[in-house]
Amino acid sequence: MVPFTSIFCIALVLNVFATLRSSSYWNKYKHLIPFCCSSPATSSTPKSSEPSSPSSSELSNPTLIAKHSSLLRKYLCVYLLAVLSDWFQGPYVYALYDQYGYTQHEIAVLFVAGFGSSMVFGTFIGGLADSCGRRKFTVLFCLIYIASCVTKHFNHFGILMLGRLLGGVATS
Repeated sequence: MVPFTSIFCIALVLNVFATLRSSSYWNKYKHLIPFCCSSPATSSTPKSSEPSSPSSSELSNPTLIAKHSSLLRKYLCVYLLAVLSDWFQGPYVYALYDQYGYTQHEIAVLFVAGFGSSMVFGTFIGGLADSCGRRKFTVLFCLIYIASCVTKHFNHFGILMLGRLLGGVATS
């Protein structure tokens, strides 16, 4: 039996780590993760490929810090709710498909289609979100994911497959 709880916990920790790494809190807490920090000798000379760091006046401006912290808290609350809604439905979707009378092979095909859809669309959806606007893609995520959830109310393999494909697109 696959330890799904362990996999879920590992994915959650990696997700939190990636979010922390991209935030301003990284410099404050990176010393707690020893394998992620570079030595002081190598960190004193910035590489030319690294993005320039904010000036000291920007880092000491309390208004900017307060605005950034507020935005980060709002973003993380909404982001974690969206991610958790997807993660929580996983075991129940399997039970739903089983209740509809599908074989284990058919259920596996549905799940693989969703993961494959996420794999294919995930390769370029992030870039599109960066160029077209993240707010638009957040709304698009909600609409596509709602459509994906609505398809679960139908006991028809084609509609369920469409729902899994939409779910894969939405989560990517």
